[in-house]
Amino acid sequence: MTAVLLGTLFVAVTIGVLRLHPFLALTLGAILAGSLAPSDAAAPERVHAALDATGAAFGDLVGAIGIAIALAAVIGDCLLRSGAADRIAGSLLDLFGERRAPWALAAAAYVLSIPVFFDTVFFLLVPLARALARRAPGRYPMFVMAICAGAVATHSLVPPTPGPLGMADNLGLNLGTAIGFGLLLGVLPVTATLLIAPRFARGLDVEPAETPGSGQPTTPAVRPGLFASLFPIALPVVLMSGASVAAAGGGLIPGAAWAAVLGHRNAALFLAAFAAAFVLWSTHRPPVRRLLGSFGHAIGEAGPIILITAAGGAFGRALAGAGVTEDLARVSSAADGTVLLLLAAGIASVLKLAQGSGTVAILTGSAIVASLVPDPAALSFHPAYLFAAVGFGSMVASWMNDSGFWVVGRMSGFGEGETFRTWTAVAAAVGVFGVLQVLLLATLFPLV
Repeated sequence: MTAVLLGTLFVAVTIGVLRLHPFLALTLGAILAGSLAPSDAAAPERVHAALDATGAAFGDLVGAIGIAIALAAVIGDCLLRSGAADRIAGSLLDLFGERRAPWALAAAAYVLSIPVFFDTVFFLLVPLARALARRAPGRYPMFVMAICAGAVATHSLVPPTPGPLGMADNLGLNLGTAIGFGLLLGVLPVTATLLIAPRFARGLDVEPAETPGSGQPTTPAVRPGLFASLFPIALPVVLMSGASVAAAGGGLIPGAAWAAVLGHRNAALFLAAFAAAFVLWSTHRPPVRRLLGSFGHAIGEAGPIILITAAGGAFGRALAGAGVTEDLARVSSAADGTVLLLLAAGIASVLKLAQGSGTVAILTGSAIVASLVPDPAALSFHPAYLFAAVGFGSMVASWMNDSGFWVVGRMSGFGEGETFRTWTAVAAAVGVFGVLQVLLLATLFPLV
């Protein structure tokens, strides 16, 4: 247990206090935890083995999720530059109407946060919140909270966002199943949070500043149609879900082999990236060579995400090998399904509180939980409930060591206290409602 405590403390201090880059902190934390793991070997051999194990785990995780993350970044970049993301948000606003603008903003964030990273979604939608607030004084905090609620749910639950993507791999969950469960299980917690969110904003007298700040994407003058805008998002969902259905048919469904190929996450995301690029080209007609060359920026932005994601998974494996699994197993050995789900959510929440990153909390927490469940078939409920419990648990404890806290606060013009009352409260509410929902559904509908 000493190795686990020291490794976790090292990561928390180096990221939260010393501001060391998460990739370096997590990699060094994995090596430290591995070096201190119980072993009869001499110190040099333990350190050597920890270095090898960290490198091997890192390589496994990059191989599993690296291509998907890079492709998701390309898809998101094309959606932003083509105006497709803005088209989706505007159409939802037209559908709901200005009186129900918070629901439109939450729905837009819910959809856009599947292929686009949280901070980019927030940059995209906060100008809409500002514009709406000028027509509805006093509702600006509610508009911001609606964006936060929708975006944090799919960011933490639906692949190909890096955290859920790596978590599905850690838990051995079919990607189509993970997408389907994530999309469905996020709806009720977001809805419940929006219903109580006005209480969080009570007494907050914050109006948008005249200058929206820097960094948010500009809105293109020409935008694609709604179907074209949604197609690159829906395509991988349909293909991966189709592969899951074909696999469930046991080879009896015609074309099941090709469905499995097209539904492979890398194949589905390549096709979605081509579709998003075509939407961008058909809308603005840039020269093809310039269009193809422009993907380098998005892929470059995905690089640090891949490094952090893989390092977080390697750190989780190091903690599991350092004895945390046995300690947690003693707690959960006689536990029923409810306690195991609470344990999964609690681990993710503690990790989020300690080091700030929801992605790291999801990857590390799911790696630890996976080591507690060597045979998912022996569970009294579907493994997707564990997936959801970790995802919801990772939302509960966002504070000043979380980059999302500062993205929301700075871009909204909120102070620290106001950010706690909006972003932190909303993320925690979605997480708590989500965990309660998972406990109820796993009890009533175990799906095994």
